[in-house]
Amino acid sequence: MADVVREPLQVTSFDGQRIGAFLHRPTKTPAPGLIMIPEIFGINLPLREIAARYAGEGFVVLTLDIFSRLERDVDEGYDEAGHAKGRALHKAFDYATGVKDLQAAITHLRALPECNGHVGVVGFCLGGTMAYLAASRTDAEAAVGYYGTRIHLFTEEGKGIAKPLILHFGELDHTTPPELLQGQILPAIAGNPNVQAFVYPGMVHAFANHRRPDTYNEAVTKVADTRTFVHFRKWLEPKRLKATA
Repeated sequence: MADVVREPLQVTSFDGQRIGAFLHRPTKTPAPGLIMIPEIFGINLPLREIAARYAGEGFVVLTLDIFSRLERDVDEGYDEAGHAKGRALHKAFDYATGVKDLQAAITHLRALPECNGHVGVVGFCLGGTMAYLAASRTDAEAAVGYYGTRIHLFTEEGKGIAKPLILHFGELDHTTPPELLQGQILPAIAGNPNVQAFVYPGMVHAFANHRRPDTYNEAVTKVADTRTFVHFRKWLEPKRLKATA
């Protein structure tokens, strides 16, 4: 699969910091907006291809260079060096500041003429945790997180989440072992009608990354993505739903 066409842009955050980003346009606009937050490997080829696929589903997608404050244009592979670099960046990453940068991106995308004014957040790995926090701390209208690795650090926010949120987990994900997933994360969101969690039997971390044959499962990814697209269309296309009700 060839690389995809995207438009670079800059998002000005709360403190004037310029955060890197790229825009993927759908065929028809204005369209529902999505902020996409990458794994610890940055906006690499798999993430760009996923963003293009989401644009093909009718969303205008802004991929946010979430590590901009630490290092711009992070684009790592999945070899030993890439994992080491990603882990180091994640260790240095500040989630509180990252959420503020995310809010700036939401505001920026919502104001673009390509967007219909409704914005959601989707993320993978580190981005999965950011999607969880987006539902708790930002004005995004909906969010979806794939295998968030640090949600257990923010479980006190689970009961209060008021935005529609889906969380996808792999049953055998080493980053969310049973003591975290079953012992902390799922109990923290239990009973909150705004949050749905799906745990996919036998799946490991990064099961939805099509460029990682050691982890990818096409059939399960299709199920998870279908749930994701239905979720976002429900919450980000209110006019269409009202017209067909």
